[in-house]
Amino acid sequence: MSFIKKNILIVIIIIFHLIGFIGFMMNPVYFKPLSPVNLLLSTVLVLMASSQTNWKFYGAILSVAISGFLIEVIGVKTGLIFGVYHYGNSLGYKVFGVPLLIGINWGVLLYSTSQLSKIKNTLLNALLGAFYMVALDFFIEQNAAKFDFWHWNLGIIPLQNYIAWFFISFILNLLSQKQFVQKPNNTAKAFYIVQIIFFAALYWFN
Repeated sequence: MSFIKKNILIVIIIIFHLIGFIGFMMNPVYFKPLSPVNLLLSTVLVLMASSQTNWKFYGAILSVAISGFLIEVIGVKTGLIFGVYHYGNSLGYKVFGVPLLIGINWGVLLYSTSQLSKIKNTLLNALLGAFYMVALDFFIEQNAAKFDFWHWNLGIIPLQNYIAWFFISFILNLLSQKQFVQKPNNTAKAFYIVQIIFFAALYWFN
């Protein structure tokens, strides 16, 4: 019981994703609109666990979120960054064709992967963080169209998408990791691990 109390935020994230997994398996039509709730709740818990009072940390999160959102807008409008794709309706309110939630997703995931790749060498740290981002994206991509997150032209996920994710993640990690790795955050690490298990399981069992 003491372990659960000590790691209550992680436990909540696990329970919420477990409910989401069961829901997606049994009744995806009903649970698809709840995806934004899951991500927003997890983001709040991850930030609560950061124990950060430095405004530069939150500034870095916001900068990554805005950068990620704007990159996605350019990507959707031009097809030049990730390939030709468009967003569905499961991720909530959209601006310029991109759900606002996507910016939040970029921020919390980049922070979480930075926590997982705490190497003293800045360059290696950013490379490993980018690898973690692409690994998660791979499993999300296998489920994206099925749950109306986003859809690729002709239903084909281009290699360009993964290459772009890697380089963009690498650059954003380089720019923000100084703020992201100041304090350890086990909840952020757990969030990433739960996410990759969640989407890998959906891919496997579907």
